[in-house]
Amino acid sequence: MAQFNIDAHLSNGKRLQWLAIPDEGESLQDVVQQVKTAAARKFGLATPLRRWTIIRASNGVVTVSMHM
Repeated sequence: MAQFNIDAHLSNGKRLQWLAIPDEGESLQDVVQQVKTAAARKFGLATPLRRWTIIRASNGVVTVSMHM
């Protein structure tokens, strides 16, 4: 299970961003699904219908962005 805090998001008014640290051997899609599920619980069921951007850094940290 990836490490991230759904309440600690970065925001610029147009998107919300979360930093997630995946466990060893965890796929990118698993991490994104965990963040999307947590965001849907916090912000409502329409959350998965929004546009999402995923960036994986060279150090393994994944940035998941939800555009408003």
